[in-house]
Amino acid sequence: MTTRVYLNPGATYGTGQERWKGVQSALAERLGTFAVEELPPQGREATGALRRSLGTALERGVRRFVAAGGDGTVNLLVNALMSLPDTTGVALGAVGLGSSNDFHKPFDADATVDGMPLSVDFEQASPRDVIRIDHSERGVGESVRYAIVNASIGVTAEANAAFNEPNALVRAARTLSMDAAISAAVLTTLLTYRNIDCALATDDARAETVSVTNISAFKNPHFGGTLCYDTEVGRDDGLLGVALCEEMNRLETMRTLSALRRCSFTGRKGTRSWKASRLTVEAARSFALETDGETVRADSAAFRISERKIACCR
Repeated sequence: MTTRVYLNPGATYGTGQERWKGVQSALAERLGTFAVEELPPQGREATGALRRSLGTALERGVRRFVAAGGDGTVNLLVNALMSLPDTTGVALGAVGLGSSNDFHKPFDADATVDGMPLSVDFEQASPRDVIRIDHSERGVGESVRYAIVNASIGVTAEANAAFNEPNALVRAARTLSMDAAISAAVLTTLLTYRNIDCALATDDARAETVSVTNISAFKNPHFGGTLCYDTEVGRDDGLLGVALCEEMNRLETMRTLSALRRCSFTGRKGTRSWKASRLTVEAARSFALETDGETVRADSAAFRISERKIACCR
């Protein structure tokens, strides 16, 4: 069966094409024959083009797809696949050409080439839950997005927005390393970030008012480079992992981020973590909503699980 690879040449600040050259021969050894299609710059037209391409490939019998790029590329394919009426037998793999590659974590040392992770074992592909996020913004309207790794509101989402649209400091940090660029985006965000007063509700419980420093709904605890929550959640158990930081000042936020580099979160001052099937967040002001590293603006968001929707490679 032919495999269709969707390549993002703009991954990792335009180095995706060069990185791809270093991994494609190893991919051929694992997959045999495959076809490659380059993704255009992201946007509404690019999303529409990808959906049409996927639809045509499905009509021709292709059922194996690979996202060659970062987490944003994986997210793009997940959202495109979820928009199709029927994805029976479809499986998704990935080649990590990005800066964080959270989809692949924890990394398998035997499935990396020159430090780039490969998740392309289609024989071992298994169904995974997908996070559905119904969100809206006043004056803009309602929309639906999907995430397969995590979604967040608060300081990490705002930092992702700063990372995706970098200022001079973040651009300078990029020349050192990805971790340096991520740290610069976080520090830049912390200088101006204000906690968000939200109405927060879990499952059927009554909403409570919370001053959100950060809240994440996730299916994989790894995120943002080296950060990791310590709440385990199954890939197909129908539940969200939820991690909340509330009413933190800048110093407390920085200490928590430092702890997350050691995968330490539970029990710290100002933190709560739990599992849920649904989560809703509403605020009086606009906030950044992050889904697998991509950001949009919203003032309300409802998170729930679409169970075992896409078969994914390990």
